[in-house]
Amino acid sequence: MKTIFKMLTVAAIVALTFSCKKNHTSPEEVTEDTNTTVSLIKIGETYITGAKAKAILYSKKALETGYNEVYVALFDSIDGSPLSAGHFSMMPMMDMGMMQHSSPVENTKDTITTNGYFKTAVVFSMPGNNTQWSLNLNFHNKKNNLTGSGTIGVDVILNTPARFKSTVLSLDSNSSVFVSLVDLTIPQVGINNFEITIHKKVNAMTYQSVNNYSVEIVPEMPSMGHGSPNNINPVLTSNGHYVGKVNFTMTGLWRINLKLYKNGNLISNDQYFETTLQ
Repeated sequence: MKTIFKMLTVAAIVALTFSCKKNHTSPEEVTEDTNTTVSLIKIGETYITGAKAKAILYSKKALETGYNEVYVALFDSIDGSPLSAGHFSMMPMMDMGMMQHSSPVENTKDTITTNGYFKTAVVFSMPGNNTQWSLNLNFHNKKNNLTGSGTIGVDVILNTPARFKSTVLSLDSNSSVFVSLVDLTIPQVGINNFEITIHKKVNAMTYQSVNNYSVEIVPEMPSMGHGSPNNINPVLTSNGHYVGKVNFTMTGLWRINLKLYKNGNLISNDQYFETTLQ
């Protein structure tokens, strides 16, 4: 009888341990609107003090300068159960010693997770280590009606070729404008999706999306001295996102020149992104 009791006790402990581990496990993948499943990598985790929550952050790749999508899974810090309802936001911060500044961020307005995640996007304006860049997290936990905050340091690497451009536009009130390449992940010969975001700096802590520009793209192949036909200029969709199509007619290095217009007037024509087709 004692032997049977010990066996049952061990089985119960194993089951409980497995259950706890399972509750803390995030799917580590996400299904996008195209029904494509994408694997995620873990950035880090931290507790959101005051909300009795634990946050685990994921992304599709290492965080880098420019546009980054961040997926946040939240769990009850006591029992490890997933938290799917609440209000979540984050604010990036760069500590440069003598000064601090933030960068553009897109926080979700959703109060329910999608595929187990709250999705945000951050435009990192410069590289830095996890003592320089941090993400300040805020969460209102609907499960217990508590609100709290937490901070996690993150490493941001320099993207090569550059997917982020910063410029001061004298023809638009000397505004500091950030242009980030969003969609040109694996370019192919032929027609490719092309998406950028445009943000304007209001002050060191505030950045707003630019929704009143017009964008023209002019692809060229510097080594061959030619461009390409059948491109579709990016147009505003929402929240500073401009979406179009770019046509690459052969392999090699391509430069996608950007022309920015405001109220029909050309305000910038010296920014570009480069990509190499294998």
